[in-house]
Amino acid sequence: MKGALKDQQHSTRRLTHLYIMALSTIAIFAISGQCLIQYSLFQQSSDARVINYAGRQRFLSLKLTMAVSALIIPSDPIDHNSRVTEAKSTLSTFIRERHGLMYGDPLLGLPEDNSQEVTQLLNSIEPNFQAITGTVTNMLNRISEDDAAAVKTPLSALAPYVDIVLAQVEGFVTTMDNTVSQYQREAEDRVNRLRIIELVLCSLTLCVLLLEGRFIFHPAVSKLEKTLSALIQAEKQIVAHVGELERKNNELELAFDEAIVAHRKVMPHARVVALGRYQVQGSRGNYYDVESRQVNGTTVLECKCPMYTRNMICSHSLAAGSLHSALLRQSHGFRQPPINFLSPDIGYEKEG
Repeated sequence: MKGALKDQQHSTRRLTHLYIMALSTIAIFAISGQCLIQYSLFQQSSDARVINYAGRQRFLSLKLTMAVSALIIPSDPIDHNSRVTEAKSTLSTFIRERHGLMYGDPLLGLPEDNSQEVTQLLNSIEPNFQAITGTVTNMLNRISEDDAAAVKTPLSALAPYVDIVLAQVEGFVTTMDNTVSQYQREAEDRVNRLRIIELVLCSLTLCVLLLEGRFIFHPAVSKLEKTLSALIQAEKQIVAHVGELERKNNELELAFDEAIVAHRKVMPHARVVALGRYQVQGSRGNYYDVESRQVNGTTVLECKCPMYTRNMICSHSLAAGSLHSALLRQSHGFRQPPINFLSPDIGYEKEG
């Protein structure tokens, strides 16, 4: 019994440990998946900003080219100073965003972990970038110097600067197109890798659930079914035992009733009128008075029936003697005197 109980406790602990391990594994997979999703969302946001700024490099290079080109067009509807201001602003933004793409810029939200392919592409157009920004800077410095001297810069003096910018911007824009495409491919690759990792985590989670069902829930259900079956069997046995006990109890009660009836047939029924005065039932159901009196220090019970009158003894006096003796024994501090015609104790009922 103790060995079976110990085995059951060991089995229960084993199932509990396996269940905790399975839940912990599922929790780890769920947390890992959530972390990957959050990282992917952050990475996609970063990729979107990088691709946007890389595309702006093309736009800014073309905008800068148009601004400096307009400075040598006499029929430009925008006044000269506005074009100079536009060129300065565009040049400043162009340089800052280029630097952010190359080395990262927290304020712009640009990371500094470019891939080797992107770094090579950006480095390949560094001469074009330097030529464009250097030429525009020199051009704007020349205009500023002339304005300070209150001299209008001749358009012919600005034309060589514009020619250099036009010669460099085409290669720059083409390479930036390739750079944007590379950024896009890398972002898609990261999404695909994340999708594969998510599928792997989902598959592992399903495998853990299957293993949990096979090695935890199935044994637990089988054990529960066995326990329920044992409980049902035990209940049936208890019901059978209770029925058997009830049957035996009924048999005992019947036997007791039969014994009482037999006893009453053998020994007359007696009842108390007062201490020393009794009535004993005869065989025909009538009662005979029996009284006690003292004769030479001995208690004598006299019956009024004909048999006592003839024989000085009868079953009625014997029954009353047993009842009288029992009453005397129950009296506290009463010393019982000798009684004639004592018979074995019988059951009795007390009146009133």
